[in-house]
Amino acid sequence: MRHDGPVVIALDGSPHSTQTLHWGLDEAEHRAAEAVLARTYQVPLDRSGWGWYLVVAETPLRTEVSEYLDETLDQATARSPGIVVTTRALEGQEVPTLRALSRDAQLLVVGAQGQAGRTRTGRVAAHLAAHSLCPVAVVRQASARSVVVGVDGSPTSLAAADAAAREATWRSAPLVVLHARPPLRAPNVTFVVPAIETADADDPTHRAAQRTAATLREENPGLEVRLELVDDEPAQALLARSGPDDLVVVGSRGMGAFRGMLLGSVSSEVVRRAASTVLVVHDGEDLPDRS
Repeated sequence: MRHDGPVVIALDGSPHSTQTLHWGLDEAEHRAAEAVLARTYQVPLDRSGWGWYLVVAETPLRTEVSEYLDETLDQATARSPGIVVTTRALEGQEVPTLRALSRDAQLLVVGAQGQAGRTRTGRVAAHLAAHSLCPVAVVRQASARSVVVGVDGSPTSLAAADAAAREATWRSAPLVVLHARPPLRAPNVTFVVPAIETADADDPTHRAAQRTAATLREENPGLEVRLELVDDEPAQALLARSGPDDLVVVGSRGMGAFRGMLLGSVSSEVVRRAASTVLVVHDGEDLPDRS
């Protein structure tokens, strides 16, 4: 995970962009990083019998985007005078263009909803959360009363735990480390085998989760770290535990030393359904083993 690149804030001109902008600027301040305000545009094309032609002129469209970014830049520099803020007007489809920009970024910040605002998570946010080359914040709320992270012992979940600890420290918020173990289905039968009791101190997953929480406390003095072990489907547990004013942090993929949490499907479900802002961490293979 890069720590020396800019924080890229993707804007689309919708009313929700102001909230995305403020969240991204706060994040850039915490990280002492440059903020890049990015907006993509695509010149509409139509097809005739003789080939493709422009529906609108390219120059006025680019001018409109540039004027929007200049206006937003003024707002950003007035709000966050302590950081360097630049702008990028990018021609191309939103997802591949922003994904390419994420290559050199330490964080990509996107709004949960697009201009239509018809679903909890828009198509662009969902695709970038899955395919960005850096961590992605899908913004729904500007505040965070607590930070909740899902862990399963995999490298990506441990990277998510470290990222969550930093976020909680910056916000002076408590960190909730959540490990969920789903019920096990017996093969070839319809009934469900109850999960191992979370109160069992001799259970290996219990001990592993305790070690993870203890390490986070040791590495982040003064941070309040709460460990919660639940018997539930991991995505459902994260969604139930978090509210609109929380920040949820998940790893993007992987099955690790703890049982029961497949982060590829879990992160996708949390990004799609959460009422809170979600931070998706994409790497972590270089982290030490804490299992």
